[in-house]
Amino acid sequence: MKNQTRPLPANKITAANKVLQLSCLIVVCIISLSIRAEDNAVSKETNSLESVRSQIEEVESNIDAARSESDKLQEELRLTEIAIGKQSLNLRELEEHIQKRYERLEQLNKIIAAHEQSLANEQQYLAGQLRSAYMNGHSDYLKLLLNQEDPAKVGRVLAYYDYYIKARTRSINTIRDKVNLVDKLRESLRSETDSLEQLKQHQLVKKEELLDYRESRNTILERLQEDIKSKGQELESLKEHEHKLSLLLDKLDSSRDSTDIFDDTTPFSSLKGNLEWPVTGKLQVTFGSQRRKGTSLRWQGVKIAAEAGAEVHAVHNGKIIFADWFRNLGLLVIIDHGNGYMSLYGYNQDLLKKTGDWVLAGEPIAHVGDSGGQITPGVYFEIRYQGKPLNPTLWCRK
Repeated sequence: MKNQTRPLPANKITAANKVLQLSCLIVVCIISLSIRAEDNAVSKETNSLESVRSQIEEVESNIDAARSESDKLQEELRLTEIAIGKQSLNLRELEEHIQKRYERLEQLNKIIAAHEQSLANEQQYLAGQLRSAYMNGHSDYLKLLLNQEDPAKVGRVLAYYDYYIKARTRSINTIRDKVNLVDKLRESLRSETDSLEQLKQHQLVKKEELLDYRESRNTILERLQEDIKSKGQELESLKEHEHKLSLLLDKLDSSRDSTDIFDDTTPFSSLKGNLEWPVTGKLQVTFGSQRRKGTSLRWQGVKIAAEAGAEVHAVHNGKIIFADWFRNLGLLVIIDHGNGYMSLYGYNQDLLKKTGDWVLAGEPIAHVGDSGGQITPGVYFEIRYQGKPLNPTLWCRK
């Protein structure tokens, strides 16, 4: 007889199902809790990532805002320094004009003094003649008549006296007219000089206003540059400046006339060690020194400390291919010396030449200044060959 499996009692089946259901519920809860924990972790990570991204965007926004504000201030600085340069030139022209007026006044005073002395001599001499004629004239006439001298002789003597007196009178009148004319001219020059002096004072006031304005802009600019520096943007700013200067030089080099127009001048390449410095002064920045500590950026020229307003001279004959404001270099002059050689002069107070002008070695091209946001006056000077910077101390006299 085969064994048969007997069914479990109903109460045991129900208990088993409950255990199975409870087990499933526990598993589901564990899985749910695990998933929820993972979701929370992911959510926290996501929130943390979003927070970092938000901070990055805020920093970038601040940097962009600082750059934008810096650009605005640089533009204001550019316009202000150009205006200051023009005002400086106007003042110099006025001063020269006034000096010439004073020289003319001095010459006129000398002429007037000479005429007045001549007039005094003439008057004194004529007075003596009149006294002599008064004391002797009538008796002479009587003697001539009573002595019954030759009437022709009497007529000649009388005509002589008359001619003599008239000649002296004409001479005195002529001198007096000249003195009156010179007096009027001197008065006119004095009036004009007074007007020029007033205009000069007006220009000085305007220049002071512009200098104050630029100083205030420089203060704000320094603060923004500090802000950019704190965000690690100074290096990028310096790199950008060098890049823009290189682009400018490449553009100037590609756009200049290819015709050799320097045949009549000594080649620049033969003057190494014999060039005169553009201005007399001490080197504040040397060629090749670090622009910022711990970086690979180097100075591609030199800065010469000099008195503000001193003349800046061209180191050699050439053609001005750039005369304008350039960021960080201020009022800048670039001279093409031919055969790939150029010289650059920055930080100027004003510009005496314009693009396209020809200059000779030693000719003034600008005046020493502190444009480009500089604190102290000086001249930034570079020499380049085919765009490559050369050490100016090797080219200029010791």
